[in-house]
Amino acid sequence: MSDSDFRYLPVRPRDVQWGIHVCGAGHAVIRRGGAYPPPGHPELYAFTWKKGRSLPEYQVLYVAAGEGVFESAVTGPERVVAGTILFLFPGVWHRYRPDKALGWEEYWVSFGGEQMDRLVLNRFFSPEQPVLRTGLKDSILSPFTILLERLQDTPPGFPHLIAANVMEILAAILAATSAETHQLILQGPRDVFALKDRLVSEALRMIWSGSHLQLSVAGLAQRLHVTSRSLERRFQQALGRTAREEILRCRLDRVRRLLADTDLTVSEIVSASGFSSSDALSRAVQRAEGTTPLQLRRHLRSRRAKDQRDPAT
Repeated sequence: MSDSDFRYLPVRPRDVQWGIHVCGAGHAVIRRGGAYPPPGHPELYAFTWKKGRSLPEYQVLYVAAGEGVFESAVTGPERVVAGTILFLFPGVWHRYRPDKALGWEEYWVSFGGEQMDRLVLNRFFSPEQPVLRTGLKDSILSPFTILLERLQDTPPGFPHLIAANVMEILAAILAATSAETHQLILQGPRDVFALKDRLVSEALRMIWSGSHLQLSVAGLAQRLHVTSRSLERRFQQALGRTAREEILRCRLDRVRRLLADTDLTVSEIVSASGFSSSDALSRAVQRAEGTTPLQLRRHLRSRRAKDQRDPAT
C-alpha cells in the first residue's frame, strides 16, 4: 500500500520570468510490497522500472525513510538509504524504486528555470553526481513541508513563495553535503575540481579570498608551512598549473568583473585586484585577452547587452 499526495502546476510565462518555477511536488509513503511509483501521475512523470524515464525539468527527491536503489544514464546502480537526495536532470534517463521489503518515504519537487540552469552551468550540481548523501536534516525537510503546505493553501503569490522554498532546499543540500568544500567552485562553467590535496585546497581558498591582495607564492608557502617549490609541485599535480598561474588567473577574473560591473578607473581596479601597477595590469590583460583594459570593458558590456536583448543566442 502507499499513501501519496501530489500536485502538478501549470507554468505561466510570468512564473518563468521569475527565474525559477515549480512544476509539481508531492509526498509519499511507500509501504512494504507497495507498487511504485504510486498511481495517478500524468504520463510524462509516470514510469516503470523496466523502461525508466527522462524528464523535461529538474527534480529533487528526498528519501526520508526506508531504502531502495537508483540508476541513471551516467551512473551505475547505487544503493539509496534514508537521508539521500536523488537529483534528476532534464533529458537524463533514470530509474529508482524502494526496496519491496522495506518501502520508503519520499518528498519531491519538480522545477525549472534560468536560475537553476546557471547553478548547473557553474557546477553547483552535476548530472555526474545525482545521488547526494545529506543525512536526515530538518533544514531540508522543513522547506519541503512548507512548500507542500503552500501548494494546498495557494496563498497570494504562492508560485514565487514555493520557488523560494526550492532555493532554500538547494542551499540546504549544498550545506549538508559540503559540496563547495569537496568540489571547489573556482571561476566559471565546468571549472570545478574534486581536490584530495587539502593543502592545495587551502591555498586556493587563500588565493580566491584574497584576490585584492598582492599575494606571492613565497608568501602563500610561508603561511602554509611548506616550501615554494613544494607548493608549486603540488599545484601542478592537483590542477595542472602552478600556484603563480592560479594567482594571476584569480586577479584577471576580478579585473574582468570590475571592468564589466563597475565604473572604477584602471588605477582603482589595480588596488582592488592585487596588481602592483597599472602597467602590470595592462600587460596581463593584453597577454590574456589581446586588448587593453578599456577595450575589454567595452567588449564585455556590449556582449552582456546583446545577451540581455537576445538571451536565446
